[in-house]
Amino acid sequence: MKYIRFTNLLFVSILVFALLSCNRDEIFEREQYKAVVALLSDDGFNIFSEELPFSEEGVDGYIAASCGGVLPTTEPIDMSIVEDESLLSSYNVSNFDTDVHRYALYLSADRYEIEKHSITIPAGERTGRMHIGLRTAGLSPDSVYCIPFRVNSFSAYEFNPKKNTLLYRLYLKNDYASTKDGDGATIYSHRGKKGTTNTMVQKKVFPTASNEVRIMAGIKEFQKEEELIDRWSIRLVIGEDNKVTILPWNTSEFGMKVTQIDGNADFPNTFRIVNDGYNTYKTFLLRYNYIDPDDGNTYEMSEELRLAFSERDEY
Repeated sequence: MKYIRFTNLLFVSILVFALLSCNRDEIFEREQYKAVVALLSDDGFNIFSEELPFSEEGVDGYIAASCGGVLPTTEPIDMSIVEDESLLSSYNVSNFDTDVHRYALYLSADRYEIEKHSITIPAGERTGRMHIGLRTAGLSPDSVYCIPFRVNSFSAYEFNPKKNTLLYRLYLKNDYASTKDGDGATIYSHRGKKGTTNTMVQKKVFPTASNEVRIMAGIKEFQKEEELIDRWSIRLVIGEDNKVTILPWNTSEFGMKVTQIDGNADFPNTFRIVNDGYNTYKTFLLRYNYIDPDDGNTYEMSEELRLAFSERDEY
């Protein structure tokens, strides 16, 4: 009798397990085949970033949406996109609390144009995108620029509720540096002389225009305070012949006092691409004098800024 009861219990257990397994398989299969739409972004705060050059004429940016699922869609998916400032506010408060100097900025409306605030994924296709026309000339490498977007409505299938918002973040670049590198700047190796003292440090190079970068004079370490940037920074303007013109960043009485010294054969104030047989380097060779704003003394500065790179990675 006990054997019969045990056999019955075993049969019922096996039957329940089989039914549960079938149910899980059906759910899994249904999830696989289900079309789910999402805005393309990284995890966390759904940030989608693009690195774009400085341009007077304007450059093209995009945000995109994608539809998952095994089977192709049979009807188009039309999404209405709106800008939502509260997304940027939430991002800033969550990451920086009351440190407002570190807040990401809502890109000014005169810096971009969106002809249609919508994305369409055609039937049978996986992705669609929305064009953003951007005017990047004059933007600061010291600021973080974003445009916050949210899906307001969609016409078909299902939208992933965790991927219906997006912060479009803009990085700036030119041929010499990028704000996407490191802490908003490209790190060059510096070797040179401050007076008669040999110097060797790492130096941050900030892109500021299509043919300009900004560095700190001498071997002063970069700090983000605006006052220090104004007092210590110099501009390197690269001409068509790769001749470098050295100028103060802040031209007021509070800015760096710098004098370009030409005629030095070893440091001729040029930018060039150098290949030593093993590696290729972006290289600045600079010669200038500057007045230290802290001690008031004038220092002679000779410096080489060098960055190893691969020409294939530039495109």
